[in-house]
Amino acid sequence: LPRQVLVEVTDTISIGYTTGIQRVVREIIQGLRGPIGQGLQIVPVLKPSAKGSYRSLTEEEQTRLEVHPPGGRAGRRADNFGFLSPLVRVLGDRSLVIWTRVQVGKFLRKRRELHPVNASLAIGTPQPGSIFLDLEGSWYDPEPRSELLPRLHADGVSSMVLVHDVMPIVHPEWFDPRHIAVFESWIQSHIQWSTRFLTNSECTARDLRSVALKFGRTEELDVVVIPLGADYQVTSSVPVALPEQVGRFLLVVGTLEPRKNQKLVLDAFDQLSEEFPDLSLVLVGKEGWMVDSLVARIRSHPEFERRVCWFGGIEDAELSWLYENAFLSINPSLYEGLGVPVLEALAHGCATVASTGGALPEAGAGFTELIDPADVAGLVALIRLHLTNPDHHRAMKDKASMYRPPSWSETAEVVATAVRTLPALVLR
Repeated sequence: LPRQVLVEVTDTISIGYTTGIQRVVREIIQGLRGPIGQGLQIVPVLKPSAKGSYRSLTEEEQTRLEVHPPGGRAGRRADNFGFLSPLVRVLGDRSLVIWTRVQVGKFLRKRRELHPVNASLAIGTPQPGSIFLDLEGSWYDPEPRSELLPRLHADGVSSMVLVHDVMPIVHPEWFDPRHIAVFESWIQSHIQWSTRFLTNSECTARDLRSVALKFGRTEELDVVVIPLGADYQVTSSVPVALPEQVGRFLLVVGTLEPRKNQKLVLDAFDQLSEEFPDLSLVLVGKEGWMVDSLVARIRSHPEFERRVCWFGGIEDAELSWLYENAFLSINPSLYEGLGVPVLEALAHGCATVASTGGALPEAGAGFTELIDPADVAGLVALIRLHLTNPDHHRAMKDKASMYRPPSWSETAEVVATAVRTLPALVLR
């Protein structure tokens, strides 16, 4: 009989936009459901509430799982609260925004809990020998892993988790205290109960092992590093309507949050914009957290919606066009568990600059130019070199064109092997 693999998709289904994690979840599930997953019964499941049972997906939810929605809006999150928006703008991320997000989450979970579809699609107790595959950012899921994992373990269900990064532990200064506490509980539970760990880079694998030691796990973790694909398919790229003032543009892709360090590129642009009047900046990514001042700076910039553009919701075909037409793609992050935009930019033949933060040199595999994420003068000098030296710029584009990205099929192959070879729990 095929080995049952339960894959929780509560977060992926609930979120109406795509970030890197949601893309990874969808692509891996799609790969495992094809020939690559032979011998495995892949069952995406949703947890409507902490008290409820896991259930399979409705047809509408299954359709949503198969499609990558666009990214988030390029507006201030504080603008989404109606008559409360002025107060939220003043109080910022750390108070009313977080409180409101928690209350809305509770309301939505309660509504899901009471929906009649839950009983008809409930899957009951998983089969002994099954695997619980935790792929998504599940630290806010209805049932804490500190309760779920030991219960599954008692039923003879092994757990395996994909760790995208452990930054809330190694760099807590970039996250709000509540997120740190929730993530710490999540990762500690997996360190205690999970049998095998998947990571997206050797850098994340090293970080994970260090965190495991910090939390008292002395035995070596079973870690498998998986290649993340960068070959998302579009039939053809779709042009993005840019203002007529946009010329050679710098492209920065990623959620606006402190560690993404978009400020560095904005600083560099401001130093170069007068010297190079055709230079422009295009930011792609939804608003994250702790970035009120950055968002205010972008939206009040004298060149905003002229030479400085910010897109939140964007389709894959449009993102492909931006990569194909960007003068430079820049990933200035202070730290990354991998850095998928680097893979994507190189896959589109775009000359790419990345910082030395975390796994970004690993992601670039020698095809990028590297900068210190705190060195705005260094970035300014490198951008100026590309603007004034066509031979250098062409050489970096030619280098990028030789890059061959990992495919999502390769990702699914490695995950399938890791799942198939996971030992079954022996109940005592």
